[in-house]
Amino acid sequence: MSWSERGFTQFELLMVLALVAILAAITLPRFDRIIESYKLRTDARQLAWVLRSARQEAITTGHNQLVMLKIYQHQYEMGSTTYTLSPGIRFEGTTNFKEVGRIPACGFTPSGAPTGAGTVTLKNKYDKKIEIKVNVGAGRVRIVE
Repeated sequence: MSWSERGFTQFELLMVLALVAILAAITLPRFDRIIESYKLRTDARQLAWVLRSARQEAITTGHNQLVMLKIYQHQYEMGSTTYTLSPGIRFEGTTNFKEVGRIPACGFTPSGAPTGAGTVTLKNKYDKKIEIKVNVGAGRVRIVE
């Protein structure tokens, strides 16, 4: 048999492609859950970072700082910067932060203490939830999975 006669038949190539397609169909739904979980954790970390930044800004400037939680628009804002949650990530229900003009808000005083403790919950399309909590005493911001 010469070198030019070696190779794969079309049938063999089709069988390998069929196996690859079957494996991909089995693993893709799991991969989607991993991506959605990653997006949820990323958004929770960003919200926690914004809350910590607001606290630090209040301490540094000596002025109260607010993070407004626009629950139904899937956004939150600090100062003039608006942050939008990733597609598929939503606020779970409402929060227990005090409302400022009918919008829940987490505020910090120049001492770094929050104007009120509270919890906000983020949820992905698979109903996995992560809570971001602000403690009343020291204003500590933490993420609870």
